[in-house]
Amino acid sequence: MKTWLPVLSAMAVCAAVGFGAALAADVPAASLKFGPGVEKTKQGYEPPAAIYIVANPTNVFSNHFYYGSKTTGELKRGDRVEALAKVKGYEWVLVGKGGTGIGYVPISMLSPADQYHP
Repeated sequence: MKTWLPVLSAMAVCAAVGFGAALAADVPAASLKFGPGVEKTKQGYEPPAAIYIVANPTNVFSNHFYYGSKTTGELKRGDRVEALAKVKGYEWVLVGKGGTGIGYVPISMLSPADQYHP
């Protein structure tokens, strides 16, 4: 039993840290600025997982659904994006300029900056 005690203690600490991180993971929509035509999501926001660079050219969309969404701009391969927040439950990031959200981009079009290869 003594050999399992450190393992169980470590598991309990990891679970507590993970639970605390999950509770602190929200980004309030009221703390975000949205440009003209950019819609707030009903799902909510969480912090982005990384600093991103555009891996594939993509449009920037007014909401995080392709269908019925207007484009608000476009990004070119190699552009560094200002990831303001990730849409909860979706693989979309609210990107911005100067702290104001200009639209949403699918994470699949981005690469974490430390993994980007031009």
